[in-house]
Amino acid sequence: MEIMEPELLRRHMAYHEAGHVIADLVYGYRFTYVTIRLDEPGEYEGIVYGSTRGRAQDLAVVQLAGIVAAAKMAASDPWENPPRFDDDRADIATAGNFIDNWVAFLAKTYGESSYREQLWDETEKKTRLLADQHWKAIEVIAGALLEKETLSYDDVIRILKAECPDFTPGKKS
Repeated sequence: MEIMEPELLRRHMAYHEAGHVIADLVYGYRFTYVTIRLDEPGEYEGIVYGSTRGRAQDLAVVQLAGIVAAAKMAASDPWENPPRFDDDRADIATAGNFIDNWVAFLAKTYGESSYREQLWDETEKKTRLLADQHWKAIEVIAGALLEKETLSYDDVIRILKAECPDFTPGKKS
């Protein structure tokens, strides 16, 4: 069966937000809720609502995890030829800001810092690894989002305990 455009967008949003959710949990962040509920007529407003305080690279991975998960669902490369939606550009910009702030900190602390490309490459690799290692959990949460549209933190934990008993949320470092 061919997926119609609105359904493809909805699936993209579900996997995108599930990627953020699982990355949040892996790094020990607690969010309030996640939704893919329709915002304005015909527009999905996917969001994970929660904290934005933490280590720069961890936060950059959380931002990029949605893009990587949605690209993996679509069997495309998230960096070479990804399907792009507005939320992807915002996530890339936010991840870039986290890395830029990290580079600025390193430059201020240790002098000249030319680590931006290296840090970006490491962040991309960590994000791909996270999505690969936790793919089943991403699929489970994406499926739950497609069914219910909005999940609380407690809903996500309950679903993961039932469907992915080996998944253990991390502790914030």
